Amino acid sequence: MTAGSQHACGLRTDNRLICWGANHVGQADAPDGEFTAVTAGSQHACAVTADSGAIVCWGGARSHTSPPNGPFRAVSAGDEHTCGLRTDNSIVCWGVAHVDPPTGVGSPSPGPGQPDPSRCRPYGTSDASAGFPLPPWALRSTGTLRVAVVFVDFPDTVAVHSTRREAELGLPFMKEYVESASYGMLNIEFEPLEGWLRAEHGRAHYMSSGTDALLDDKITDEALRLSDPLLDFSDVAMLMVVMPSSHFHGGTFTARTIETQEGATLTARANFVATPEPRGPTDWGTVAAHEFLHGLGLIDLYLSANRVHVRPGPPAGSAWIQAEFGLMVLRGHFLAREQDPRLAHEWVYPDGYRSTSYRHSLEAIEMLAWSRWQLSWLDEPQVRCVSGGEATIALAAVADPGEGIAMAAVPLSAHEIIVVESRRKIGHDAGQQHIAANGVRTTFSALAAEGVLIYTVDARLAPGHGPIRAAGDSGDGIVDDYPTLQPGQTVNVRGYTIAVLADDGDTHTVRISKVED
Repeated sequence: MTAGSQHACGLRTDNRLICWGANHVGQADAPDGEFTAVTAGSQHACAVTADSGAIVCWGGARSHTSPPNGPFRAVSAGDEHTCGLRTDNSIVCWGVAHVDPPTGVGSPSPGPGQPDPSRCRPYGTSDASAGFPLPPWALRSTGTLRVAVVFVDFPDTVAVHSTRREAELGLPFMKEYVESASYGMLNIEFEPLEGWLRAEHGRAHYMSSGTDALLDDKITDEALRLSDPLLDFSDVAMLMVVMPSSHFHGGTFTARTIETQEGATLTARANFVATPEPRGPTDWGTVAAHEFLHGLGLIDLYLSANRVHVRPGPPAGSAWIQAEFGLMVLRGHFLAREQDPRLAHEWVYPDGYRSTSYRHSLEAIEMLAWSRWQLSWLDEPQVRCVSGGEATIALAAVADPGEGIAMAAVPLSAHEIIVVESRRKIGHDAGQQHIAANGVRTTFSALAAEGVLIYTVDARLAPGHGPIRAAGDSGDGIVDDYPTLQPGQTVNVRGYTIAVLADDGDTHTVRISKVED
């Protein structure tokens, strides 16, 4: 038997499993079948199957419960990571770092998308990481992908608007964002099933106990039951299940493959957390694009709620400003004056009157150069990998680099790297136009200032642990100022000085130099 933090599991003499105790994340839901070994982590458990030696895991977070392919002879779980002993006596680990991969497990490959720290492709240490390679279940990132979209409401939560209206609020943005982020390398084709599918039960039947969120498996299985006879899933890469945005918000993705009549497909959900009160249908395009990008293998970059540090109260006249970069959300907080001109945006009224407001949250959602590098949307000539010494580099805007250099990087170890990129007020960093119901217009700023964004990547850290952090962030999500550097500014990061030398309007010139001991 084995014990986790608040649950335990035992292997019976007939090789069947039983678990008991806390079950708020499914850690006590032991799978059926025969097994030869079982282990429990803090909030997850894993076991070795008797027939094939494969490892199955349950409970916990995605990175804990996505084991690599087997066969295995033994398995052992830590607090938030797991390691398995293969039948060839090699060891593999996954989940939250810090878990280094074992030595002697193959050699780095220089092929696209494969680990090679010397060429700025650090090793990831789990099935889902900010490193290389992408997980084996990830969808291909080039060519054409078909996405089936089904719309589900409930007997006690009936949508009063059409599915065509619902689709307009999410799918066009998702397509435009992903295709532009890929520089045209990926094309999305939607296969929407028009008309709301009515779930058999009220929405509470599909919800996690004590929460406002629908259970991923329950609502996905119900959507598949309703749609499989009506849709041809041939060549469908992903099924997106959408609930009415008039009653739900948010999104979720799990690396779970479902079996349709025509084959297997990944799934994602949009609008799965119940709103306190009904409202008008609401945009969910960024949610759809975010969840789809999970399907390509990208992970969440922000700190999970239970790891966010409490920030002290701001001084009088100041406020904490939240700065976000990329749709997978690299996030940092800094103090600024409440009426800092970098945060200003102007309201224009129909009669010509103007007023100024100040944003305390800036969302520069243009995809990070690093994410594009992971997805092979940047070619090697567009990435300058600096291994020691000094280099001066002209960086083109990551939103539209053309044939220029979109990313400079400095490998620090087999798992860590410094990334430097140029952010301009173009593409999805140009700001968001908004027209209120009374006709008042404004443009919400995405960037407080154009400049050079510098961040570190630690491919050992799992989603929710901040695997990518802005320069100056020690792990608490706080930085000294807005993270884009202007000409004349420098920053020291992990033994390197990075200076912004010039800005000619098209490129930012930076110098990267190693600090002498």
